[in-house]
Formats: sequence, C-alpha cells, structure tokens
Amino acid sequence: MMKICRFCISLIYGLLITACNGPSGPTESVSDRVAEARARNDGPAIWKVTDFDSTLYLFGSMHLLPDDANWLRDDLRDVVRDVGTVFFEVDTSETGRADATIISARLGLRQDGLRLADSLDNYQMKLLEAVAHNGQISIASLDSMKPWLASEYLTLTAAEQAGLSGDISADEALKSMARRQQKNVIYLESVEDQIRAVSDLPQSLQLEILTETMEQFDDLGAQLKRLSIGWSVGQTDFMKQQMIDPLRQDAGEMYRSVLVNRNKKWAEILVPHMEGSGESLVVVGVAHLLGEESLLTEFEKAGYQVERHYAFMGENVISPTELTIERPGDESR
Repeated sequence: MMKICRFCISLIYGLLITACNGPSGPTESVSDRVAEARARNDGPAIWKVTDFDSTLYLFGSMHLLPDDANWLRDDLRDVVRDVGTVFFEVDTSETGRADATIISARLGLRQDGLRLADSLDNYQMKLLEAVAHNGQISIASLDSMKPWLASEYLTLTAAEQAGLSGDISADEALKSMARRQQKNVIYLESVEDQIRAVSDLPQSLQLEILTETMEQFDDLGAQLKRLSIGWSVGQTDFMKQQMIDPLRQDAGEMYRSVLVNRNKKWAEILVPHMEGSGESLVVVGVAHLLGEESLLTEFEKAGYQVERHYAFMGENVISPTELTIERPGDESR
C-alpha cells in the first residue's frame, strides 16, 4: 500500500472522478480539436488576481497525468520565471511523503480488530472481489483499510493501469521548476490536514464513495484521461460540469470538506498576501478554481479583480471555452 501513501496523490482529483458520469473516452473529433487547440497554444487555465501594485497568478493543476501529457506552455514558464514566491498545496518532498505514509497508515488502516468486509453488504463484497481481481490487488490488503483509503488505493491503481502517474504531475513539474529557480516556496496546508479532509468524513459517506469507486473501477482510467484532455487545453466549463457540479449536488458534505472549507482556509493565507507588492503564483488542484465557491470567488469577495490570464491572443486564437467534448453517438453537436 505504499503507492497510495505518497501523500494520497489522488486525494482531490481521484475522489472527484467517482462522481463523474459520461463517455469513457474521447472521440476522434475531440482528438482533432485538441490537436488544433495545441496548435493555437491553448494550455491549462491560468487566472490572475490584481490590485494596484501586486499580481497573484493561480494555476489549476492535475495531480495525475499520462506520461505523454503535453501541457506546459510558455505562458506558465514566463509566470514561474517572473514570480518571487510560489504557493503549493502540500509538501511532497521525501520528508512529506514519509509523513504521509505514517499518517495514512494511522488514519486509514483498521486498528479496531474489524475489517473492511465487516462494513460491506453482499453486493459491495462482490464488487470488492471483482475490483481486486481486475486490478490484481490482494483482497486481504483492501480488507485492512478503512473505506476512504480503499477508495484512494483503487483510484490510484486504476490510474496507474491507464498510464497516469502523480510523479509526473503538473504539481511535481512546477515544484521542480521552482526549486531549480530558487523561488520562495510556501505550503498552504500540512499533509495531515489534506488527508483528514477525506479521512474525517462520516463512515457512511466513505462507504458511498468506495461503492461508486468500485462500480466505476473499470472505467476510471479512461475517465481520468478524458478529463486530462480537457484540462490540457483549458476547458474549464467541461471540467466544472464533470468534476464540480455532480459533487456539489450528490455529495455535499464531501464537497464542503474537500473543496469549500479548504478554499476558505487558503484564502485566509493568500488574501493578506495581496497587501504586499510584486508577483506570486499559486498552484492548487484545478477543482479549487472552478465553480461558485472556488478560491477565485474568495478573492472576488475580498474586492480584488480576478480574470483569466491569456498570454497568447490574436485573431487566430479562440477562447478554449469554445471547445466541446462530444459524447459518442451524440449527433446533435
């Protein structure tokens, strides 16, 4: 289980995917549109918050990406080069990962003499057996976990089988870049705070999340890849529709714990930072920058101007929000 304990890399992105519905993979027309978008230099979304003497850029990252992802553009390189401070969610250095291993074991492994199976009905047990078989996972290992950790572990397994990894994520690439350029790096929360956003959820909700993860296990990798395509060309409307809207509607308590509450806590750190001068960058999971209760909304409520940052503009450049992701067999688009 050491894979999942590398700071629970799928904490935000992996759990959100369990709420997603829709096609299991991109159509050929989507691939063509993505190629055209890349030719225009469309890339992952960047926003900026400004006042008269300071600018705070916000970049929405993906925690899991395929090894052939083509996402880093000159606009983001220029931002990293020009800022003095970079904020990240959490420390994922060797020290941070070691802490995550210990904390995940303490909060995620059963220590009460019970097993995961004791909380599952017959249908859920059959699902568990099926995903253990399909994922080539020891069912005894899953049985030793609490529901939230089992869900995380299954999500990471599905992602890795689809060729996605946290080691080559946007977060890790930008942390490496910031370190090489000797930027001032600040973390917005501790490893334990991040893990507790899920581990402290009620047992009943953890079981619901686990059940959805098991039901969608065979398609999770394809869903994650499909979202990474939309993310790579800045398709924020599509990501909000797939990631935020279902979560807010169907899992309100998790939505508040994983996103809204953390957005508010981070704003308490970042909004005062705007009182200074200069340029800084914030790198957080893209889900935190989408929807009506996003981190961007916190800045707007504080009275700051917030806008999408486009470095490449001109008559041949269209807004990436015009890109649509077609569903197979949908002839209306």
